[in-house]
Amino acid sequence: MSYSSCVVLTSILLNNSLFYINSIMLYKLSRMIGLSDTKSYQAALLYTLNPASIFLSVGYTESLFSFFVILGLLIREQDSQLYFICFALATGVRSNGLSLVFFILYDHILTMIKSGNILIVNLVCMVIQTCISIAPFFWFQSHLYKLYCNDGNNGSAWCENELGISYGYIQTEYWGVGLFKYWEPKQIPNFLLAAPMFTLVIAILINWATEHIKNFKDLRATYTHTDYSNISFLKHHVCNFQLAGYLHLGGLTALALVTMHVQVVTRFIVANCPYLFVYCTKFERPMSRVRDVLLVTSGVILII
Repeated sequence: MSYSSCVVLTSILLNNSLFYINSIMLYKLSRMIGLSDTKSYQAALLYTLNPASIFLSVGYTESLFSFFVILGLLIREQDSQLYFICFALATGVRSNGLSLVFFILYDHILTMIKSGNILIVNLVCMVIQTCISIAPFFWFQSHLYKLYCNDGNNGSAWCENELGISYGYIQTEYWGVGLFKYWEPKQIPNFLLAAPMFTLVIAILINWATEHIKNFKDLRATYTHTDYSNISFLKHHVCNFQLAGYLHLGGLTALALVTMHVQVVTRFIVANCPYLFVYCTKFERPMSRVRDVLLVTSGVILII
């Protein structure tokens, strides 16, 4: 067997193994946040059957990236501050890991909101953890700058960038990535291709909002008749540990919609937001509801 064949075979075996491990960790993550055994199994099953599973099975970096993301979220659910190390490793695998800094910022800000004070210790830890999490991205950009821009032949425009970062330039120049740059009539088929994932995320966010809005109203009415202030209500009921996952999912979906090549949104969300599959189980009939959402949007696309 040739060297290239060995590399391909190894990558496929490694990624499929990680795919399997990721599904087990997602099951454990679901159990840790309070889902039943059945719901947790459904979340893991949805993960293994997701439309982007091909990218998690072949020689791509999604499986390794997803491994570090899920592992980091598992550690986070154990109330350990060390999850930022996994996020740093994820950023070293794919630059998408930069979005995971949101969880670090959210957790520290939430701690300060609930304590009612801006704690110096929290601020210092937040800055250190954030810097470590994004360090692999900037290290790689520095490596590229030394590799391509220090030989006296600065042919690329990004070499003149003050920070020496190639990522933004390459995405804009060669991929046409930018705010609303992909919103062209000729890209309508790609938007239709991405419609099932956008529809599913919107359905998840609406389901979360409708599930909690009555509870918020009831709790707010209770607080109105007590000595608690609006800030106290915000601390204890609106801002909570699980809210970060919904905000992260919604933010990345919005980012993909307005700046990215939307046809990659499925693999983008699947790799970055494992909570997606946990949230799918919160529908009244999760398997059939997710199936209905995907089938209806896919059917509309085919008809069009």
